[in-house]
Amino acid sequence: MILKADSRYLWLPVRRSGLMTKLQFFAGGSRFQEIDLPIGQDAADYYAAMDVRPWLGQEIEILGDLPEEALAGLRFSDSRPENEYPFRSRLHFTAETGWINDPNGLVYADGVWHLYHQWNPYGTEWGNMHWGHAVSRDLVNWERRDPVMAPDVYGTMFSGCGWQDHENAAGFGKDALLFFYTASGGCNQWSAEAGNRYTQRLAVSTDGGNTLKKTGVILEHIKGENRDPKVFWHQASRAYIMVLFLDDYDFAVFRSQDLLHWQESQRFTAEKMRECPDLFELQVENEPGKTKWVFWSADGYYLVGWFDGYQFAPETEVLSAYDTSLPYAAQTYAGVQDRVISVAWLRTRSDLGNFRGMLSVPSELSLVRLEDGYRIRFMPVRELRPCFRIAEEQGPADGLNLPLAGRPVLLELSFSGDPNLERQILIGGQAVSLPAGCAGAEILIDHGIAEYWADGGLRYGAAEIGGDALGGRIEASFPVLSARLYEFASRA
Repeated sequence: MILKADSRYLWLPVRRSGLMTKLQFFAGGSRFQEIDLPIGQDAADYYAAMDVRPWLGQEIEILGDLPEEALAGLRFSDSRPENEYPFRSRLHFTAETGWINDPNGLVYADGVWHLYHQWNPYGTEWGNMHWGHAVSRDLVNWERRDPVMAPDVYGTMFSGCGWQDHENAAGFGKDALLFFYTASGGCNQWSAEAGNRYTQRLAVSTDGGNTLKKTGVILEHIKGENRDPKVFWHQASRAYIMVLFLDDYDFAVFRSQDLLHWQESQRFTAEKMRECPDLFELQVENEPGKTKWVFWSADGYYLVGWFDGYQFAPETEVLSAYDTSLPYAAQTYAGVQDRVISVAWLRTRSDLGNFRGMLSVPSELSLVRLEDGYRIRFMPVRELRPCFRIAEEQGPADGLNLPLAGRPVLLELSFSGDPNLERQILIGGQAVSLPAGCAGAEILIDHGIAEYWADGGLRYGAAEIGGDALGGRIEASFPVLSARLYEFASRA
């Protein structure tokens, strides 16, 4: 079929249980997009929007097995569809519609926190990987922006990182924002037909991160599904560093002087660790002036050791940062001088609001030296607490029974009784397990999710709860030394 693009957005009807249909989009005889769409025929759960601004006024040809009933659902509009949902998380970022996974391109630049992410606008299952975009001034309130990268002939847009080039090392202009990402050649039919494989590529923004221009490949295919570049500056060795997942449990380290040409300096295997590597230096809280390097992977496994700019040398066995399986693919922010801030994907399953998945609230990371070695400490970012006000306070008791008022809350608990007791708390009637062996916990309860930081942040986990759980109560039958309930009030 052929349609004339008379408005900025092409609305496409999506039915979660619809027949998966491959659609290819052409303008001027050239293909500009290919997506897999669970098509809404006689009805749609929601509409997804494709930005066709570059082709305004032109005819767009759509090839694919489009049922006749679905054609009436296609329309153009000057605005994106609205998707109101009463139980959408307030403090945990969600996509407007569709599937969300890994945080990407996390960079703080010119007073703005940029949050890019893996996004499928066209369904609540994984696929059609784009980069979505949101911004914040305070790490609490997020404003969604238009997606910045879509699948192309080189593949779908897999994970990567961001960097502000203050020194103009890459030559795109002082303070240009550079984004290193994986094009997953072979993951869409378009790239498979062209014979493309997984490569690491660069996109550049000179307008503050709002639009990204793809510039080309910076690392050709090495092996397997090599992916997920993470870039930072290593002051001691005066070089830019990239860590990259190769395949299986293999990773590599690269060095560069200009952010464009990279030379491998190390290749190593880290058992149990896969995907989304990160490498960052952390302060040791109880050893003043001491820092250690942490090598991190998607599933929250990490190694503590040292890094000289060429090689990472672990000093610990593989450690686990998470108590639960929900957090995944965390990435730390670039452009932050005095702290290390991490955001993870939370792998929630509900798609009742026509979206699936969310991102964690940002956490600040540090290291603590314990008797058996180093451990990462997680704490919610300092910007979060001023947004809450005290609502309820309780002294020693044999249990809990606190009201919820339909808004996010932060619950501070100090436990009494047997420290090894396994504790379970009911949130709107839904059970969330808390780790044994802890003296207390902070629990952030939002629509659809509960995150906790226990034992002073040495234990971290997240659990999915129903979106309407904030309409109930918090209940527990274990002994409590003290409890303070804070309600989310407004902006800090």
